[in-house]
This record gives sequence, C-alpha cells and structure tokens, in this order.
Amino acid sequence: MGDQGSTLADFVKQAGPLRGQALHRLAVSCVAALAKLHARGTTGIRPTKESVALGAHGQVLIGWQTVPSPGPMPAADDVRAWADLVVFAATGTEDGDLRVLTPALRIAIQQCRLPDPAARPKSVDVLRVLLSRSMAAAVASVDDLLSQAG
Repeated sequence: MGDQGSTLADFVKQAGPLRGQALHRLAVSCVAALAKLHARGTTGIRPTKESVALGAHGQVLIGWQTVPSPGPMPAADDVRAWADLVVFAATGTEDGDLRVLTPALRIAIQQCRLPDPAARPKSVDVLRVLLSRSMAAAVASVDDLLSQAG
C-alpha cells in the first residue's frame, strides 16, 4: 500500500474504531469525494472499508471502480455505502450501535440508510450538513464547499 497507509478495515482491526474528530474527518472526506465524483457524473463508486486508506495526510479512496450493473447505479447507493462505511469506522461492525455517533452524524447516517433510495439525501447535501455551513453556502457548488473545507 506504500504511502497511502492501511485500509480502513486493517486500521480498525488493529487500532479499534475511530472516535471524535478522526471519525468526523473520515466521514467528511469520504462524502466530499463522493460529492465531487457525483457532480462530475460518476456514480456506482460504493466506498468500502477496503477501498479507503488512512494515511498521514488524511483519507483517500483507493482501488475504487464503478460497480457493473444492468443499468445506471444511482448515487443513492453510494450514500448508503458511505453510511455503512462510517458505521464500520465508528463501531468495528457494519451493523453497529449508532448511539456512538454525534447527533448530526447519526441523523445523516439514518437518512442515508433509508430503504427507499429516492428518499436518501444527495452526497452534497450530506456534506453540507456535516460541514454545518450557512444558507449562503447551501447554494455553493461542490468545488466551492470542498475548497472551504480545506
């Protein structure tokens, strides 16, 4: 894996679940990556604990590729996968107890895990919530939000 660090799966196995700011940074950086890709028309990414590497300079999606499917893979499936990834990072299991999450993150996760894909938020909307931006920022482009987060 080189400079990228270990996968999220390996990290959690060795060091335990993420908490506090480390968990928040992971959640924000992963949903920001999804939002940027979605804004460019790329969906079907479905981030997993094996496709996210934790390194000295933050998180990075590695080895991801769009998942082959009979039709276009909705972005809603990506936000569901993101939610599962964050729950794994926070609990060490994919069906862990959401009470370990902050209220804002817990609500975002619950919304992203709704059974009806059409009811799930867009990745950029999740990013806005997690960044706690004002109404002025709510109309900003994804790239503007990402530059503000940096």
